[in-house]
Amino acid sequence: MTIDALFVLKALISIGIVVALSLIAERLGPRAAGLLTGLPLGAGMVTIFTGLEQGTMFAARAAVFMVPGFVTTLVFIYFYAQVAARQNRGGVKAVLLPWLTANVAYAISAALIHYLDMPLEVSVPIIAVSLVLVSKMMAGLPDTPIMARVSFGWRVMAFRAGLATAVILLITGLASTVGAEWIGILTGYPITMLPLILVIHITYSGAETAAVLKHLPMGLGGVVSFCIACNFSLTAYGLGWGVTLAYVAAFTYLLGYSYLSHWWRKRRPA
Repeated sequence: MTIDALFVLKALISIGIVVALSLIAERLGPRAAGLLTGLPLGAGMVTIFTGLEQGTMFAARAAVFMVPGFVTTLVFIYFYAQVAARQNRGGVKAVLLPWLTANVAYAISAALIHYLDMPLEVSVPIIAVSLVLVSKMMAGLPDTPIMARVSFGWRVMAFRAGLATAVILLITGLASTVGAEWIGILTGYPITMLPLILVIHITYSGAETAAVLKHLPMGLGGVVSFCIACNFSLTAYGLGWGVTLAYVAAFTYLLGYSYLSHWWRKRRPA
């Protein structure tokens, strides 16, 4: 595959994923959007494209550092959701403070993760505890559904797609320069999630935005499962089958979590 063809493929896949997630958020409600945003979409694209460009071993090593890197995702969504919920405003100006706060928190946590240089046997229990802890910390946020749907035009769709595509192209383009460790950590930046967050926040309010984000931490376990599986499956079966098996691991987690959470909600008293 030529470099130009790969570039176009990255852009087309990014566009499709972002638009689909935005529509799901409006149609199926915040809980479904939060869980589906936990699919290994950005991580999957980075793994596939770096594997094609830098080799399977590079992609497998990057996947190891994606696991602790997703601590930075939790930090980002926690701070964004808290600030957005406190402001509870919509519009472009309302986005600025949550976005800046979340980015500063993300940068600090990314630098710390890089400094600690954790092996997989350490990072797995840390991210597992972090998923549960952040989920509990965000439980008190509003659960406001998107009630009055707004019809989005092509400009909004272009914004969603363009932002996600730019981040994907930037991260994968840096692979040969910064190495597998930083690529893994940088993948923790909410690549496909950020356009969804910004569009919902600008269009609706901080309450609807926080409602989507509060359901994301446990759903993020799907991405973590994908990355853990990649560490083993890519080296054993190559890029194609290795990524396929990693996606199976992610879907297995998400289906299991969805079933268990539904069962638990039914057992709780009204």
